[in-house]
Amino acid sequence: MKKTASEITVNELGDIIKKYLAAGSRLNYALKILGHPGVGKSAVVKQIADEMNYWFIDTRLAFKENVDLGGYPVPDHESKQMIYFRPRFIPPAVVPEGYNGILWFLDESNRAHPTVIQTLFQIITESKCGEHLLPPETSIILAGNLGEEDDTTITEFDDSALDGRLAIFHLKPSAEDWLTWGHAEGIHPAILRYISTFPERLWDEQNINPNPRGWHQVSNALLHSYGLETEGALKEYFSERSDSTLEKTIYSLIGNIAGSDFIMQLTAPRQISSDDILRGDDTKLSLLKKREISSEDLLWALNGTLEIMKERAIQTSGRLTPDDIRTLGNILKFIGYSRGDIRMAYFFLLMKECGIFSLIPEAIKSLGDHEVIIELKDKYGSLLN
Repeated sequence: MKKTASEITVNELGDIIKKYLAAGSRLNYALKILGHPGVGKSAVVKQIADEMNYWFIDTRLAFKENVDLGGYPVPDHESKQMIYFRPRFIPPAVVPEGYNGILWFLDESNRAHPTVIQTLFQIITESKCGEHLLPPETSIILAGNLGEEDDTTITEFDDSALDGRLAIFHLKPSAEDWLTWGHAEGIHPAILRYISTFPERLWDEQNINPNPRGWHQVSNALLHSYGLETEGALKEYFSERSDSTLEKTIYSLIGNIAGSDFIMQLTAPRQISSDDILRGDDTKLSLLKKREISSEDLLWALNGTLEIMKERAIQTSGRLTPDDIRTLGNILKFIGYSRGDIRMAYFFLLMKECGIFSLIPEAIKSLGDHEVIIELKDKYGSLLN
């Protein structure tokens, strides 16, 4: 039976890796990180390795065979035996000078040939690769994709003995974590503002694109291929050109839907965003009450908030935090003051997608404004019974 992976965020993964490296050889297990392509598995591991001054080795197991790991045999004429030269891509015999240890990152571990996966057992349990001992200061982290769930090809390999020596995690990125990383990494300011405004656009779990890696690639294209370092320069570029090569590049990296919306937000911004609803923006709520926000823009924003609330409900197993409850109250407020058909449809979507019906009275109460609470209870009416 396969071991269940614990779902974690980027921040949680960073904390887990730091504690794993700090414990070193005193632990009798390795880490394995699963996740959709492009969610940042390797980037997080590399970042922590740099922070803790570990020599980082990234090996893609999908491109290796078992003989590659053990080294090629060569004759030793003096002893009349075959010996194996140490492969260059595995950890060296000693930790390089100036480093605290070695972090060997074995990516695409579940796309490797079964014979390679067998060697993983030796690496993890014996700190040995073929005939080559690994330094005691070597820490092993595996990574892989999800298979059918993310449309990737993996090697079906059930080994309870190997799984028993792994702590397995499923990385699910959040916009908040990614934005913190993005500011430090120098991601293009237009992308940072867009994801801040539409956090649900960071990645699409169902369709793979967009994803965090794709947004990073778009940032690199804007900064390095086209030399557009500011949001103003990017707006000017699109205002002067239609159907540009940059537009096609963006579509190729994050998909047509996210790409076109990103560009539209620069050239003709929507009247309301998911972030406006999540924060309970009073100015946007006033416009909504006066029916001065287009239905298309409202629906677009509401869809995003449902995705975010659904993710929070999954992460907390339905036990929302006080901050989540207030956010739910803001969503209910905007749904409640929407047109009747929109109110009905999105109320039921909220229940269906998030499964948090019992928390609605508490969420409405959290808004604090007695008049608003009374109005919302009246608008939802029998739906709350």
